[in-house]
Amino acid sequence: MSVNRTVLTVTGAASCAAGAYVLYRLISRKTEPKNEAKKIWPKDSLPEGAYVACVVGAGPSGSTAAFYLAKAGLKVALCEKESFPRDKVCGDAICTPAHPILKEMGVLEEMFEKNLARPADAGGFVSPSGLCYIGASKKKLGRAACFACKRMHIDMAMAKAAERKGADLMESFEVTGATFSEEEGLWTVTSSSGRTVRARTLVCCDGATSRLATSLGYCTEAPRGVCSRSYVKGGTHNTDFDGVCFYARESLPGYCAIFREVEDELNMCYYLIPHGEGEGQCGSVKESDLPRLHNDAIKYDPFISRAIGPKAEVGRMRAASLRLGCQGIKSTYGDHIMICGDAAGHIDPVTGEGIHTGMMAAKSAAETIAEMVESGDFSEEAGRAYYKKWMKQFGYDFGMSAKACNIMYRFPILLDACANEMQLQGDAMMSKWAEMMTNMRPKSYFLRPDVALPLAFATLREVFHQYVRRRPTMYPTAQEVKMAQKAS
Repeated sequence: MSVNRTVLTVTGAASCAAGAYVLYRLISRKTEPKNEAKKIWPKDSLPEGAYVACVVGAGPSGSTAAFYLAKAGLKVALCEKESFPRDKVCGDAICTPAHPILKEMGVLEEMFEKNLARPADAGGFVSPSGLCYIGASKKKLGRAACFACKRMHIDMAMAKAAERKGADLMESFEVTGATFSEEEGLWTVTSSSGRTVRARTLVCCDGATSRLATSLGYCTEAPRGVCSRSYVKGGTHNTDFDGVCFYARESLPGYCAIFREVEDELNMCYYLIPHGEGEGQCGSVKESDLPRLHNDAIKYDPFISRAIGPKAEVGRMRAASLRLGCQGIKSTYGDHIMICGDAAGHIDPVTGEGIHTGMMAAKSAAETIAEMVESGDFSEEAGRAYYKKWMKQFGYDFGMSAKACNIMYRFPILLDACANEMQLQGDAMMSKWAEMMTNMRPKSYFLRPDVALPLAFATLREVFHQYVRRRPTMYPTAQEVKMAQKAS
């Protein structure tokens, strides 16, 4: 009896195990990805008249991608909706990581030889409580951390450099749509004038609002950041520095910046950095507050109004959207497609700077496409190499930048501590700040003991000055500005 019971138990267990195995195989068969053969597109499969790549947008990112694609001997179309020269709202600061690319393109020397660029040798920043330091980080770095050049000049020079290298530059080509043929492995890009371009790969570099990336589903929401710009005529202001950032408490984590350009002209910008859950929320202010903040800074900010002066000839304020830290981007790559620059949100969330990061990403995109041409594989899997490259270059740092924005907003005293330490160390500390702001070093550099410890002591000093000694702040509150407005 006990033997039969044992046999039945073993048989039942074996049956259950067999049933479970069969069920597992059936389920896994349904869930396992199908190993479909990749479509390979050899070099000689490209039809006559078609391009290896169509780059949409001839800003710094687009022209960089086109230049390196042409340099690799690939047929590339560079489509720009306007005709050169054309203006773009920007802070006009070209940071150090972009300089080697511009040098290779022949644009760096061209801008300085034609007196269209000015290095930022002397600069600094003003903290939320009004502590300031202006020095010359160039003495420590051995070079200027950035230079100022109007987008009207540098964008055209870069596009023409790509054209000289072999790219087909198509001006006044406003892209209205793009469709992909699975059978041919080709994009057909259409324009408002009826012209079309056919290409194996599509590179979207059409700016923060990117109509193309949005229509194709890669961009899922509107950009949340915004910046202003006004030019101030040379010889009418009181500025004697090359570049300064002003961190008024009201607009944190955003800031105002003034850069001096050639012929003593000033570029004044106000950056509002997205922070908070509310729609259009940028810290304690909203996107809609930008015109007020910009104009109030000129009139009532004690530092900016002094730099601008009472007789300054200030140009009309213009504004532009900012897509920071890949906000709203589903992916920057896919089958036969890559997204670069402002269209991909390749803008540092702390600084609002994106020219150099966009150019670095665009160069990586061109290198990846060249690899695709050799292998014949233009799949999403192959495109992931592009993503890995730009993430390694600056993408991981964006995460630190986002955290830094939150910290700056919640603890403005840390910016005061930076200014405090600069006043103590001088250009040695200023150069470290400049390296961080221009992506020469990652934000994590400020966590190193030799940097973090002095800043910790500076924070303690500021706590003592602000909360024990009750040192008055130099920056007016929003309420004080309103009172000044009523008085005037």
